[in-house]
Amino acid sequence: MPPGSVPCVGCRVQLWHQGQWQPASVDTEQDDHVTYTTDAGQSVTYPLSALNHDLVQPMQDDNMAGSVEDMANLSDLNEGSILENIRLRYVGNRIYTYIGHILCAVNPYKPIEDLYSRGCIQAYKKKHIGDLPPHIFAIANECYYAMWKAGGENQCILISGESGAGKTESTKFILQFLSEMSQVSVGSGEGSTDTSVEQAILQSSPIMEAFGNAKTVYNNNSSRFGKFIQLQFNEKGSITGGRIQDYLLEKNRVVGQNPDERNYHIFYSLIAGSTPDIKEVLCLTEASEFHYLNQSGCINDSTINDQEDFSKVLHAMRVMNFSEKDILDVWCLLASILHVGNIKFVTTAGAQVADKQALSNAASLLRVDMLGLAEALTQRSIFLRGELISTPLEVNEAADSRDSLAMNLYKACFRWIITKINSRIYGNGHYSSIGVLDIFGFENFQTNRFEQFNINYANEKLQEYFNKHIFSLEQLEYNREGIVWTDIDWVDNGECLDLVERKLGILDLLDEESRFPKGTDNTFVDKLHGGHKENAFFLKPKVASRMFGIKHYAGEVYYDTQGFLDKNRDTFRDDILNILQESRSDFIYELFDTDAYANRTSLKSGTATRQRKKPTVSSQFKESLRSLMTTLSAANPFFVRCIKPNSQKLPDTFDPELVLSQLRYSGMLETVRIRRAGYPVRRTFDDFCYRYRVLVRLSSSDEDIKSHCSGVLQLVDDTGKEWQLGKTKVFLRERLECELEKRREAELHRVATIIQAGFKGHQARRQFHRAKQSIVVIQKNYKAHFWRKAFVQVRQATVTLQKFERSRRARHLLQRLREEKRQEEERQHQLREEERRQREEEEKVKEEEERRLLEQKTIEEKAKFEEKRQEEKRLEEERKKPCICPMCGSRREMEKQEEIRQQEQKVKEKQELRKLLEDWAKAKQELAMLRAQQAEEARLAEEAKQRALEEEKRFEEFAKKKAKEDAKRMEQEAMSRLRAEAEQERRRQEAQRKWNRTLSTKKGEEKRESVDSMLSESDGTQERSSLDESGDELDMDLDDESPSSPKRHSLLPEVTPYFHAYLMMKGGVMNTWKRRWCVLKDDTLMWYRGKQASIKSGWLAKKGGGTGTLSRRSWKTRWFVLRGTTLSYHENDEEGAKQLGSIDVKSCKEILDNGLKENALSIVTEARTYHLVAETPEEASQWYNVLTSVYSATDEELREMQDEQANPKNAAGTLDVALIDSVYASDNESKPHQFVIITANRVFTCCSDTAEEMHHWISCLQRSKGDVHSGGQDFITRGWLSKETGKPTGTVNKSTTLKKRWFVLTAHSLDYYKSSDTNSQKLGTLILDSLCRVVQADAEMYEQTGYYMFTIHGRRRSFHLFTKLHTEVQQWVQSLQEVIDSKVPIVTPTQQLITDLRDASMNSEAVDQIYQRNPILRHTPHPLKTPLLPLPYGDVNANLQKEKGYTNLQEEAVKIFNSLLQIETAADQISIVQNILETCHDLKYLKDEVYCQLIKQTMGVADVDSIGNLRVWQIMACMCCAFQPTRNVIRYLKFHLKRCKEKFPSTEMAKFAAFCGDSLRRCKGREYVPSRDEVIAILGRRDMYTTVHCYGSSCRISINSSTTASEVVKHLIQEMKLKVVQRLVRGMNLEETHNTFALFERGAGQDKAIDGKAIVADILAKFEKLKEEEETDWKLFFRLFCFMDPRNVPTNSLEYDFMFEQAHEDVIHNRFPSSEETLQYLAAYRLQYKEGDFSKSGWINDLGQVYPMERLRRRVKSTKENIAPVSDKTERPATTKRKSNFLEGTLRRSFGKGGHKKARQQVLGEDAQLIHLLKEEESSTTSAVIAKWKMLKGLTKEEAQQRYMRAVMDWSGYGATLFDVECIPGKIPRDVLSACKDRQHPVDLWLAVSVDEIALYKRGEERPLASYAYDSILSFGAPVPNTYKIVVEDKEPMMFETSQVVEIAKLMKAYINSLVKKRYSWRTSYHSYRKSVDSDDILLSPTVTQS
Repeated sequence: MPPGSVPCVGCRVQLWHQGQWQPASVDTEQDDHVTYTTDAGQSVTYPLSALNHDLVQPMQDDNMAGSVEDMANLSDLNEGSILENIRLRYVGNRIYTYIGHILCAVNPYKPIEDLYSRGCIQAYKKKHIGDLPPHIFAIANECYYAMWKAGGENQCILISGESGAGKTESTKFILQFLSEMSQVSVGSGEGSTDTSVEQAILQSSPIMEAFGNAKTVYNNNSSRFGKFIQLQFNEKGSITGGRIQDYLLEKNRVVGQNPDERNYHIFYSLIAGSTPDIKEVLCLTEASEFHYLNQSGCINDSTINDQEDFSKVLHAMRVMNFSEKDILDVWCLLASILHVGNIKFVTTAGAQVADKQALSNAASLLRVDMLGLAEALTQRSIFLRGELISTPLEVNEAADSRDSLAMNLYKACFRWIITKINSRIYGNGHYSSIGVLDIFGFENFQTNRFEQFNINYANEKLQEYFNKHIFSLEQLEYNREGIVWTDIDWVDNGECLDLVERKLGILDLLDEESRFPKGTDNTFVDKLHGGHKENAFFLKPKVASRMFGIKHYAGEVYYDTQGFLDKNRDTFRDDILNILQESRSDFIYELFDTDAYANRTSLKSGTATRQRKKPTVSSQFKESLRSLMTTLSAANPFFVRCIKPNSQKLPDTFDPELVLSQLRYSGMLETVRIRRAGYPVRRTFDDFCYRYRVLVRLSSSDEDIKSHCSGVLQLVDDTGKEWQLGKTKVFLRERLECELEKRREAELHRVATIIQAGFKGHQARRQFHRAKQSIVVIQKNYKAHFWRKAFVQVRQATVTLQKFERSRRARHLLQRLREEKRQEEERQHQLREEERRQREEEEKVKEEEERRLLEQKTIEEKAKFEEKRQEEKRLEEERKKPCICPMCGSRREMEKQEEIRQQEQKVKEKQELRKLLEDWAKAKQELAMLRAQQAEEARLAEEAKQRALEEEKRFEEFAKKKAKEDAKRMEQEAMSRLRAEAEQERRRQEAQRKWNRTLSTKKGEEKRESVDSMLSESDGTQERSSLDESGDELDMDLDDESPSSPKRHSLLPEVTPYFHAYLMMKGGVMNTWKRRWCVLKDDTLMWYRGKQASIKSGWLAKKGGGTGTLSRRSWKTRWFVLRGTTLSYHENDEEGAKQLGSIDVKSCKEILDNGLKENALSIVTEARTYHLVAETPEEASQWYNVLTSVYSATDEELREMQDEQANPKNAAGTLDVALIDSVYASDNESKPHQFVIITANRVFTCCSDTAEEMHHWISCLQRSKGDVHSGGQDFITRGWLSKETGKPTGTVNKSTTLKKRWFVLTAHSLDYYKSSDTNSQKLGTLILDSLCRVVQADAEMYEQTGYYMFTIHGRRRSFHLFTKLHTEVQQWVQSLQEVIDSKVPIVTPTQQLITDLRDASMNSEAVDQIYQRNPILRHTPHPLKTPLLPLPYGDVNANLQKEKGYTNLQEEAVKIFNSLLQIETAADQISIVQNILETCHDLKYLKDEVYCQLIKQTMGVADVDSIGNLRVWQIMACMCCAFQPTRNVIRYLKFHLKRCKEKFPSTEMAKFAAFCGDSLRRCKGREYVPSRDEVIAILGRRDMYTTVHCYGSSCRISINSSTTASEVVKHLIQEMKLKVVQRLVRGMNLEETHNTFALFERGAGQDKAIDGKAIVADILAKFEKLKEEEETDWKLFFRLFCFMDPRNVPTNSLEYDFMFEQAHEDVIHNRFPSSEETLQYLAAYRLQYKEGDFSKSGWINDLGQVYPMERLRRRVKSTKENIAPVSDKTERPATTKRKSNFLEGTLRRSFGKGGHKKARQQVLGEDAQLIHLLKEEESSTTSAVIAKWKMLKGLTKEEAQQRYMRAVMDWSGYGATLFDVECIPGKIPRDVLSACKDRQHPVDLWLAVSVDEIALYKRGEERPLASYAYDSILSFGAPVPNTYKIVVEDKEPMMFETSQVVEIAKLMKAYINSLVKKRYSWRTSYHSYRKSVDSDDILLSPTVTQS
């Protein structure tokens, strides 16, 4: 506006006021002054002469109407016009506005009618942007169809804005539109697609909002986590699946909220929407009664309907396939979090739980032990000397533990829900994808903490991504294509990001401080202020505080560092993890299974401090952002900018200042300018002509393609304002593209209409001919039908006639046949009668013949009988005749008798033979029956075996077929890969030959020969690669294993180009041109502020150096540079900075690393000593190593060190060259040597001095950048790593050879190459699956070697990889872990069959079929080749590998199975069992595997009671007693045991199954492998026996493998009968005891109290192990532990006897302070008690049984010192009192003259003379004791005992347990130290622990130095081994050195627990809690037998 020209009154203008354009109206004009009234109501008056165009601008009509839908079309382009346009559209409920294809959305904070209806969705389908008013649906539609325009390119929509700007709602609308587009997509009708996927994606929003959103001061539905929703589409355009990635859930909101904010919605919805029954189960009341919900004072909100939201969430969870059990488990977890928040703590010697009801409710819902949960929250467990001891926490620490439990419960639940949703919407494959990013908006609260820092950091990254795509790349494209263009300035946030991300930036310092044990929030903020105070984007508060600030793109934000380190560490104590792991809820167990398992095993094995360090939260978040940016960079982006109109969340309220600030920091004005002036649409000439060739006829010649493009554009826009032609592309504005698309569609529609008309005519003619033909056919068929009907009628009549004629003939035929049949039957009857008569006649003839023969035979027999009778008669007569020879008569008689005997023998033999024949026939019949039965059984068995063989054969054939197919496929892939690599190698060789020819012409034959040698070496390696890749093995490692080079890195010259020069740089970190020294080394581009010609350089703090005293004492940070042997220091690191001094390293005396401070080193010279301090221990170690190397290096070694000049740590910036997307020269006339480097996130513009340098830089950078693919797959991470060659050792030493390789991580494998070139040779591959493991080495590796190492374990091999940067290690480890986690878990056949058995467990027939069809589940005599379960690779501790020879889990599993096969024939079965148990104890993952092997070997056995089967069952019993499997396997095991008992009752196997089931229910975690005695007892299915000792007696008890020490104590108290002093006490019945008993470990001269939860069998196993290692005997001892009321115990009770024995034990061990006289009387009382009255024959054989001998020895030594020479006396304290006694006189007489000298020579310990004197003193004491004994004559045993106890109880400290401790100087209160005589040396003290207090005694003194009640004790424990710490209120912490740390802690804990039980009632709450505990938790009690 010209000066003096004024718009008329009432006109609308844009007025520059208060630093911004504001809409205003002309109010008045008078007296050469004009008054304007702004829309905000302010009046502004200006002189008429001062008015100009920079102050006032007239408002155009479109601005006043607010009708501009695309702000790139605004007439007036300034902030005011943009703001006014947005405001007017907002007032008119037009909340959407375009900026080109970028959508600006203003949150209306109210529903707008029909804005998102179904009709609106239909209206925006297939519409171009601009056809309809701006809308979020238009962006979604454009994104959807952009997939097809770009040929399947992935798309993404980035929704950004402040919290409360409407990002979440915009995301839901986009998902709604895309889901609708999917359901009606082409080729997928209404019912043809699986619309459940779209429904599931939409229903996931209510769940994620309920669990992830909360009310904040800025937004009632603020997302407290980020999410990236990726929708997967197929070729038809329908959704096939999706995936949700979450980022940084705000966990601390669960436990605390800011004022006027709420917790997550789900908590309030659960309380408001649950039914009364559910509330009763969950113990829920009102929300105001829960601490986690009532802190902020905001519970209800009028805009939130919690009850309705709960119904939506419940419906959505059911749609997402959440089972009812899953839903109830989630509700129980949420309710438990609320109850955990209500747990309160009080101080009683540490934190104690005060509210038992809340604790009981939480434990019941979590299904954990209530007492265990209380201990986990209030105590910290540490591992000392092989034992776990508990240290109480302070109240604030206990509250932190409680909050940590709640936060991690919610985090695990949220993670489980996301996983559940992803499994529901998972898709198998996709053509393209659309990603929608809804991430937390920029936040600036009154108090900003760690979460806000990460949130704003993420927004900075997204703003950088926006800047790159909207500004950097677009303007670079214009310059490269030669478009006439004026650069638009924009705000670059690269330097702000550099402050956060760069080396030693905020994130690095945060991680570094988090790793230091002593790191605190204050030290962190001090380092920030010290290291970044000069940074322009870093803000330091003016007042010293723990805050720091950052200048973000959206404004300045100050962060409170309180809790930064704790939140970054994300600590979750092992005690809490372990208690959650023991939960009886499967849901809780699965949530924490992986984490707790590793922590529990490491803690119990004593390796808790050496386990792999968990990545910090910030490093994980940084890596997640990096992965997200990589994903976004590979997609075509669309942007939605959400604007918040006001901070009060009110509708129809527009705050111009708030909106303008958002427009400014989001770069909206610059965006409008570049969209208005720029050409966002770019197409190549070929693509443009191909797409728009329908608009104009084009010739076939390609030479004038540019003119063709111009012709098409002239046709639409002849002015040329909307387009320009570049060198290779056409540049269009969006309006022109829309016009072209409309004309293209119109032309296509016209042509399509013509084609349709012709086609439709053709179709009509075809239809007519078809109809005509059909009519003819119908007529023909009708006529045929008519005549066929007539013919049928005639035929039916004919058939009827034929039917009657045939029936007549048939009847006649029937009659004739019947007659013939009758006649034939009569003839047959006659024949049969004739045959019968003939048979009867023949039978009669045969009978007559037989009768005749019988009669004839009878006559013959009669004749023979008559003859025989006559003969006998004759013989009888002859016998009667007298014989002349007497011998003859006797002979005849003998013959006759012999004949009779023979006849009788024959008859007998015939009878026996007949009987034998009968038996034989019967046996033969039975044998035949048996053989038939066996044959039948054999046949059935053979059939079953044949069926099984057929099943196995089919399975093997299928497996072989599958293996062949896989092998063939792999071979084809390998061959194709080999062919591709061979082709690449051929091309490389061809290029190399050309290069050789060039070299030969320029540099001669020598250079070519060296290149040829390298090529031949490369060819050999390539040949090896081809040979090895042809094998069957998937993993490939072809690296050279021979350490041919003595150097660590053996790198080929051609893979690492080196170049350095000065460059002018701009962009990225630098907003202006700056001159930098750039170095390309090891494929890393580094730039420095000055030229790097030094061996090492860096910042160090230096002490002194000034002239004044103050300056010499102060520390100042200087830039140190080591060049050659000269170390110089400067003011800063700029080139040419002033040198302040120098040090000649060679001439210095020594270099020390033990300086005045931590991380310090000292350089000692002739003149002075330089004290230097580095920032980190690593930096200090490096400086020390370099300086000492230079100090002792030769000239040649110095030259080698100078070759390694470029140090990335000192660089101002670094860039991995392989991550560069493109490098090209820029056509800039003002800077002709300019080139551009484009990366995934930034754009760098560089300018060299000469054209040759520029081309050389471009060639080097392009040569090294590699390819973005690896084997056709997109890479995830890539970079240079050093790989160990030769035999893997996992460490770096002198013999280790490291080779630098280019590693590429893809979604399926980790590959490495010789170089980063595209055609580089692949040297190895490691296939990744779910069983791979990545392990990061601890920091000690770096301290020792200077390398960070991590190991990746694969199926066949492991890679040990090294790097010098910790950030690289974290990035690689996290990326590898993400790839491994993304893999589908490997499921073995056994696992699948276990699932099938579980599903079919109710159907016995189905179970039998599964066992019958799957031999893998049944017994086998063959060795196992692979494990039954998937076992992780390489998960064996290195120490175990060295100590016990373990290899890997797979091989160890196979070995165990082989042991099971040999168990039947093994000579020593117990050793094999113990070896198996020890392996399972050491390798935790093998427990489930061994259980599955045992189940397999006990299933399907032919003889269930065979020796081999029973021995396997014995191993099963040992496993059930020692280890519990995981939840899935324990169900399978219980099912197997139950099935065995039911199928084979009354067998030994059934008895073992029952024993295993009982043992499994009682089984607890074991710390030791069962002892040999325990194994023997288990093998016999019986309890084991052990002996418990006590004073003067012992008791033999029976225990099982789960009996605890408390159970033993309980039953000893109730049932054990002891024989004391030769009298049998009827029973102890000590239920009402005044004191507490316990079991102790007694051995090696010490007693250790056994914890009540300890398993006695474990203690015995420990004794067995100690006996083998130390050859010492240990035993269980039963005695008093806590003296609760020792002075009121009845004297006639057995408890009194125990008190007496323990008091006497303390006396003889010199733990009772008293006079000599009292001790002698005590000895006399003891003798009277044991021996009765003194007799003449009585003498004390062993004085040590009744008197403290240690006290006697000390008195002898003390007396000897008293009579020492004068020189010795001076050393004795003056206050020492000399006592005259018998021993002193004896010593004086024995020494005589010169005796002192001899004594000094002889007294070295207890020499012979001292022993002699000791005996004399012992004799004297014995006489005194006997004299007092005699005085007790007539005293009864009970009276002697009572007198003894009265004497002991006279000491005020009686009842306290004394522990020997030494006070540490400086670590003890002044009041105690003042009582000690020697304050400079440790003082021997007694720490007395009693029921009410602890006290400190000087050893031997009766009065305490100090005493402290438990109420005043804040905490106690052992910070380090052998050191005990007690913190007392208002006192300095006390530190003691003692070896009894564990015993002191146990005793104090017991007293404190009893004190708490007295003050706070546990009975009611614990009783109610126990009702919810499963009945199988009750342990069996041990039995007791008398010794």
